[in-house]
Amino acid sequence: MSAGPAGPVRLARGVRFRRLPDGAGVLLVPEGVVNLSQSAAAIAELIDGERSSSDIAAALTQTFDAPRATIEADVDEMLARFAGNTWLDDGVRN
Repeated sequence: MSAGPAGPVRLARGVRFRRLPDGAGVLLVPEGVVNLSQSAAAIAELIDGERSSSDIAAALTQTFDAPRATIEADVDEMLARFAGNTWLDDGVRN
């Protein structure tokens, strides 16, 4: 991911996270709606343009009963997937 572990992570322009009334998390993207797994929603909900991937992992260790290294790997993997789908801001302005 281009932001790296120390840089802030932010959703791309036009991408928004929403929590539905039933508790499910979705990303609203220009192409439509992306239904997220519980873990992906927990990660997406913490993307605020100020937290780094390490900050997100640290916050999730307070919620989930898993080793920090596992959570960090899961966060990095999910953010890479988000970036691969252009749902994260890469900092490049055209």
